[in-house]
This record gives sequence, C-alpha cells and structure tokens, in this order.
Amino acid sequence: MREDFELSRSRDWRERLSVSRDQGTGFAAPGGEFTRALYEWSLTQDGEFLSSVLQSRRLVELGAGMMPFGYALAATCRAMNFVAVEPFYADKQRNSIKAMIEDRGKTLNRIPYKVEGCDMLEYLKEEPDDLLCILACGIEECILPGMDYRAKVESEIYRTLAQDSFFISSHSDLYPKDLSCREIVFRRPSNPSVLERLRLHGRANAFDRLIAEYPKAGRLLLENP
Repeated sequence: MREDFELSRSRDWRERLSVSRDQGTGFAAPGGEFTRALYEWSLTQDGEFLSSVLQSRRLVELGAGMMPFGYALAATCRAMNFVAVEPFYADKQRNSIKAMIEDRGKTLNRIPYKVEGCDMLEYLKEEPDDLLCILACGIEECILPGMDYRAKVESEIYRTLAQDSFFISSHSDLYPKDLSCREIVFRRPSNPSVLERLRLHGRANAFDRLIAEYPKAGRLLLENP
C-alpha cells in the first residue's frame, strides 16, 4: 500500500497511470472530471451553444480516460459519431460508455461510437485532412512524453481539423499555433466554486459560422476576450 502511494506521487506519468489503473480511481487521468464538467455545462443556458459546435460532427476525444462523459457530450449535442482515443484505459472506457447507455436508456440520444486503444499521435496520423472536431480535456504537459511529441500532436490536430470546426480543450496544454483561440471561463455546475476553462481553437470561418448560428456564443466570446 505504501509503495502504491509513493508511485501515485511519482514524476513518471507511466507509474502514476499504472497505479491508477490498478486502483480504478483515474488518479493520473483527471481529464474525466474536466470532460464531465464540460458535459454538465453544455446542459445549461450558457453552455447550450456547444450543440451548435458539435452537431453532425465527427468528434474525437484525445486521452478519454475511464469516464463516459465525452460520449455523453457527443450524444447530447447530436454529433455524427464519437471516437474515444485512450491507450491505457480503453477497456474501462468501453465499459463505462456501455453502462451509461444502459442506465440512461431512451433519455440519452444514441450515436455510433468506438474506442481506440492507441496513442493520440498514432491515431491522428491515420486520419484524413480536414475531417474532425477534436476534444481534449486534462492533456497537460506532465502526461506528455516531451515537447517534440506535443508539437507533433498539435500539427496533426491542425491537419485533421475540419475547416469550419473546432479543437475544444479544457485544462489542456495542447495549443495548435496556426489556429485562433478564444477562452471561456465557466463555473462547474456540480460545484460552482470551481472555475473551469474552455478554449475554442479554430479558423476565422469557424468562429464566423458559430456566431452567425448562435449569437449567444458571440456574447460569451466577447465577455471572455
């Protein structure tokens, strides 16, 4: 038990991931809570514009972790489909999505989904140009192998992102340099004392389309310059 505690505090993210997998806690992959906060915010009046962002899109979540909230967000916002990319917890991600679908029944919209048990860079390299909407929550530098890897992932995000779509990030250090970025700060619905950060990365025409379709999004972007 003491050894597990020490490993859970290790600077080596692989050791933290190994311990969290054994414990089933998601300790080393807190992004699930960030995705959960984003999903819950999408159900509020301010966050409902995410439906305009995701509707009919091919949504890919990088580093999806154990929790099913990426699928819940995609399904609620009527995305075309959903892919969870998760190299360490793919089996747990599959089980959590299945459990959510069974538990929610007809109250949750059904969309096609799959879970890819591979590295995010490996996955993105196999996708065509100009196709995806991409989500990343909690992908911080401490879990990335290095700056070169990060730059390659950012380049692949830019290449695979649909021209009028967005890379959506929350508490993530991925920052594609050739995309414009706007940040929105919101309160976590389940705990309003906690502030969350949503970043939208996209080309100018993506922001123009969003604001034209959903003027409230424009107000939020103006309030969070």
